[in-house]
Amino acid sequence: MYFQFPCEKCSKKLKVRDENIGKKVRCPYCQHTMLVKKPETPVIDTSVDFSATSTPTHSTKTPSSRGGSKTVSSGWADGTEVSLSKSGVIAIGSTVLFLVLMFPFRKFYLGELFLDRGWVPFALVFLMSWSATILILKSRKLAKQKDSMLFDTLPTDISEEISEKTVAKFIEHVKNLPVDPRESFLVNRVLRGLEHFSVLKSSAEVSNRLQSQSEIDATAIDSSYTMLKVFIWAIPILGFIGTVIGIGTAVGGFSGGMDDASNISALKESLGEVTGGLSTAFDTTLVALVMSMLVMFPSSSMQKSEEDLLNWVDEYCNENLLKRLKESDHVSSGDERDHRRLIQRTIDKAMADHHAELQTWTQKLEGIGSTLSQQVMKSWGKIDDKIRAQQEGQLEKVQQVIDKLTTEHHSVVEQMETVEQKMSELQSAHAENLDKLNGDATGMAEAADTLSQSFSGVQQGLNGLNTVLSDLGEKQVLIQQVEAPRKRWGFFGGSRKVR
Repeated sequence: MYFQFPCEKCSKKLKVRDENIGKKVRCPYCQHTMLVKKPETPVIDTSVDFSATSTPTHSTKTPSSRGGSKTVSSGWADGTEVSLSKSGVIAIGSTVLFLVLMFPFRKFYLGELFLDRGWVPFALVFLMSWSATILILKSRKLAKQKDSMLFDTLPTDISEEISEKTVAKFIEHVKNLPVDPRESFLVNRVLRGLEHFSVLKSSAEVSNRLQSQSEIDATAIDSSYTMLKVFIWAIPILGFIGTVIGIGTAVGGFSGGMDDASNISALKESLGEVTGGLSTAFDTTLVALVMSMLVMFPSSSMQKSEEDLLNWVDEYCNENLLKRLKESDHVSSGDERDHRRLIQRTIDKAMADHHAELQTWTQKLEGIGSTLSQQVMKSWGKIDDKIRAQQEGQLEKVQQVIDKLTTEHHSVVEQMETVEQKMSELQSAHAENLDKLNGDATGMAEAADTLSQSFSGVQQGLNGLNTVLSDLGEKQVLIQQVEAPRKRWGFFGGSRKVR
């Protein structure tokens, strides 16, 4: 909602929204900055006679702040459009100034980015300066638009209602405001609405015209950002062009150095040219991407602010203009438009009986609809009961299946327990067999040791026998057969005779 409050310096009446209470605003008349405070009592002069013959307190024609009276006609609102030629000239000067400031830093990396990377950085700086200039000029226009939102364009001192008799006074008041309607969406919108109402004398037609004007203003804002969108697109493209140029220079220098690959110094020079070209390529891309981001974020923020401003203008017109428009019931015999309105009212009266009959049929249809609704509800109740019965039967079947599965599960668990017990017994028996086998293996190992010792003794006896036989082979032995008095056992348990 809006309320009025006077300026602390020039005492002009301003109109602001409730949400601006406690915030600082600038008076559009005297440019004085002040804090918005909601008045405890209304500031409207109630002593003024609001009759059609009354003379408003400030309806006399006053000179504007630009000097002298002015004749203003609403037209295309240029409160957002910026002159490209003007901004381009400013951008050229800004570009030259920036490059001059970078000249002392030419030996540093920052200066090399803009002075030693070919012509692409110059173009990037120019587009960046042009975009910044457009945004700065648009921000000034936006500030002026916000200041114009404080104008009380439709003061209640003239009349509480806007009718055919008072609309001319409101138009004169709006034209005497110290602002060009073409530079303010609000003033232009209100002036157009009043002029349409003075001609059409129909609030519905005025509403349609204001809706159309709102779309025109939105289109104007969107078109004012066309060049900025082009710049945001062109800056990265220029960076990529610099990348292509740098890579082309690097490849060309390297191919020239490869022709004389036997000369080490020439090869080093070609590698130096390659690295220089690559630095140009990547540095221009870096600068372009950074500049694109620096333009994109303020541009998006500015566009959103202007769109919010249009929403405020629409709200202002709905709350303060359309609500106060009052159509006159007087019909002029010579006015063709009033004849049309008279015909329309006659048709409405003739259709009154039909409307009554239509109302009767509507009541009957409502009764039929109520009956049908009850029948449908009953049918749905029966269907719901059947569905519930089917669901209960299916639930019982499912429960039976679950019980059966549970029983089978218990049986399987018991079988598993039995199998587990048998497996435990088998493991115990297997462990006993392993222990027994370990004992038998130990006995066999001991027998093997004893047998090994016996074989060792036999080996020693054989060695001794071989020695004796060797000695006997060197000597002659006389063999006489005599009867042995007794038997003696040899090494192998056999008997032999003593000779």
